This record gives sequence, structure tokens and C-alpha cells, in this order.
Amino acid sequence: MSRVFVDTWAWYALADKADADHELAQLTNDELLDAGRTFVTTNFVLDETLTLIRYNLNHVAAVKFRRTLDRLIAARLVQFVRVGEDHEVAAWQIFERYTDQEFSYTDCTSFAVMRALKLTHVFTGDGHFATMGFIVVPAT
Repeated sequence: MSRVFVDTWAWYALADKADADHELAQLTNDELLDAGRTFVTTNFVLDETLTLIRYNLNHVAAVKFRRTLDRLIAARLVQFVRVGEDHEVAAWQIFERYTDQEFSYTDCTSFAVMRALKLTHVFTGDGHFATMGFIVVPAT
């Protein structure tokens, strides 16, 4: 597990100190970084996270989050993946197939990117990733 996908749940919980999952997310973040893990995230996750921060916190917090993420990318602690056409095709197939699940389209793009990059672990509290066979960190 050298690379770990980071979902919106983790980014948001880290950004919002009042979030019920903030402490757990911070502890998990520190443990993963101390273990030398590289984070992977996407432009779709960034969009979703910025929107949540903007609406639930404020514009200043959203800008601060983006600037922090940019520094992490520059330091090579985060690999930033742009969801491409191949990912979107795979995401749509997942979205269409799993009629019994309430996957967001962003979740489906994340699943597609994780499969393409052969990632097994995801930093999230979203059980949808476990449903798709990924290993959720922190374990729930």
C-alpha cells in the first residue's frame, strides 16, 4: 500500500475542524503520511470537496484548502489525476450496472481511476468503496 486514494470524505473532514470525523481523519492522515504513503486524488474529488467546503464553511476555507492541496501536489505527497475519457466510460458502466447502489457519479469515477491505477486502499468513511471491494482506511 504505497499509494492511497483520498476521497472527498477525508479531504472534507480534514478541512472542517467541527466535522464529527475530523479527529479520526487527522489521526489517519498523520499515520498514512508517517508511513510514507503517497496520496492520489482526482479533479472530480477536488470539485466535490471545494463545493462542500464553500457551501458548508466559506469561500476563504475553500481557497485555503485548494492552496494547501497545490502545495502537497508540488511536494509530491499527492498525485493529482485528471479524470479522462477512458475513466468516464468505465465510470458510466459502473453507474449503469449498480442499480441497487446509491453511488454518486464522482464515486464511480473514483472507482474507475482506482482500478486503472491498481489501487487497493482508500482514505474514506464512505462505505461505497468497500462495496466495490476496496480496502477502506480507517477501517470501519
